[in-house]
Amino acid sequence: MSKFDTAVVFCVFKRLDTTQKVFEEIRKARPPKLYIVSDSAREHVQGEAEKVLAVRDYIERHIDWECEVHKNYAPANMGCGRRISSGLDWVFEREEQAIILEDDCVPVPSFFRYCQEMLDHYKNDERIMMISGNNPFADCYESTEDYLFSKVPFIWGWATWRRAWKLYDYNLTTLPGNRKNPVFRNIFPLKAYWVYMAEFEALHQHRFDTWDYQLMYAGIINDKLNIVPAQSHVFNIGFQEESTHTSSSPKWLKQNIVEVTFPIRHRKDVRWDREFDRGYFEKANRHGWVVRIKQLLKMDVNKSIFAGISSRR
Repeated sequence: MSKFDTAVVFCVFKRLDTTQKVFEEIRKARPPKLYIVSDSAREHVQGEAEKVLAVRDYIERHIDWECEVHKNYAPANMGCGRRISSGLDWVFEREEQAIILEDDCVPVPSFFRYCQEMLDHYKNDERIMMISGNNPFADCYESTEDYLFSKVPFIWGWATWRRAWKLYDYNLTTLPGNRKNPVFRNIFPLKAYWVYMAEFEALHQHRFDTWDYQLMYAGIINDKLNIVPAQSHVFNIGFQEESTHTSSSPKWLKQNIVEVTFPIRHRKDVRWDREFDRGYFEKANRHGWVVRIKQLLKMDVNKSIFAGISSRR
């Protein structure tokens, strides 16, 4: 591989045990630039401030290679959605491209080379929104390709460019004019459609604290595709009681991770792998009818199966 020269962004909060495992893999990769994005403790949660400080201190003390270190530590708690989205705004003001890891996403060593090669290969292809390092549907979908093109931005270890992040809108300000946009029904099966549109609406009304649905929305509205590896290269260790969004994993989710095989066999075409997405949507949103009933009864809907496997704190 050419010299590893891509910045790595590490988003952390209060979980020292998972942070240590992820950081050890970052440490092995020795990125030339390390961006640390950290939220602050919630005032009403006893003992949380000490945990946040312990995480920050651990990372700072264990950076033992030559690199630029950039720290973005929130002075007060911002919540998962605002913290990560604002942190990435800050990163992409400074970087053309970056690799992003949260504090519970443990990559295989070859993940970093994979991200850099894919970032370089698709740098000028504006059809591509981001590069995923994880495929939670890998055991359910066989492919002869090394990677797929999806409408879903799986964010357990991922990478993107400034040009793509510019499309991101935390507040989903264009949703009112797009509620009846046929693009959503073209992409989502009916049950998934109910789920995702409810989530988009909840985010637009600030009833739901996350940042990843907005990434999906930006890709869909702007007709982009996300690259998903045929096999996962990142293992999520964040399913625990202290997680904000994921205390347990979906029963259908099997996390089998493998090293990346090089050279990567690049696709000759850039074409949406619709069957992959359809299978994933059907599996992950099988309870969409519950969401629809709640909508009809005017009950609040905000934590779907997608939220359950994509965003944790």
